[in-house]
Amino acid sequence: MKGKDSSDLMIICLYVDDLVITGSNENDIKQFKEKMISEFKMTNLGELAYFLGLEFIKTSKGMMLHQRKYIITDVLKRFKMQNCNTAPTPLEANIKQINDADETSVDITLYRQIVGSSRYICHSRPDISFAAGLASRFMEYPKQSHRVAAKRILSYLKGTSEFGF
Repeated sequence: MKGKDSSDLMIICLYVDDLVITGSNENDIKQFKEKMISEFKMTNLGELAYFLGLEFIKTSKGMMLHQRKYIITDVLKRFKMQNCNTAPTPLEANIKQINDADETSVDITLYRQIVGSSRYICHSRPDISFAAGLASRFMEYPKQSHRVAAKRILSYLKGTSEFGF
C-alpha cells in the first residue's frame, strides 16, 4: 500500500485471522490500525514477535528472523529427537542418495512429515535447503538410508536452532 509520499510503504500480511502490519510511516500504520479496530473486532498484540512458526527479534541492526521455538518444541519433540546427538552439517559429505529397490522401505507418512517440516524451516534456514531438497526427491518410495539422511537434518537443526537471519 503506497502512502501520500512516494517513499511511504505499508505491508499488510493476512493469514486466516492473523494480521501483521509494517511500513515506513508510523503515523499511517497507527491510522490504519485505528480504522481496522473501528470496523472489526481486533486485538493489537503490539510489536511482532511470533507469526506462523517464525520468530522475530528486534536488534540494533534491524529484525532477526529465526524458527528456534518451532524447531525445538514442535519438530524435534514431534519426531522424538529432542535428546538426539547434534550433527555438524545437514548432509553427510559425499553422500550418494539412490533409490535401491532391495533396501528396506520406511513409513512414508512419517518420512513426508520430516521432510515437510524441514522444507518449512528453509524459510529462515537456507543452509538446509540443499539437504531438504535432496530428501524431497525420495518422497514417493523412501528407504532406510533416506530416513537416516532426513533425520540428520533434524540433528543438525538441534545444534543450530538459534541460527537465523
